[in-house]
Amino acid sequence: MLTLASKLKRDDGLKGSRTAATASDSTRRVSVRDKLLVKEVAELEANLPCTCKVHFPDPNKLHCFQLTVTPVYTLDDV
Repeated sequence: MLTLASKLKRDDGLKGSRTAATASDSTRRVSVRDKLLVKEVAELEANLPCTCKVHFPDPNKLHCFQLTVTPVYTLDDV
């Protein structure tokens, strides 16, 4: 997380003056948060068992999601 934030600070420093970097500070924080959330969602989906699926109806509201759990039937259960 700190590495990504420092890289974004360096990129802003190359693009503009110190005033421009200060003005875009909140944008940079949102960007870091968004990138980390995307990474966490991908990790969540990768670690779910094959019987579970996650659906995000609104991709802008990652706190609202549907988890579908499908039971596994074997020949012994029938």
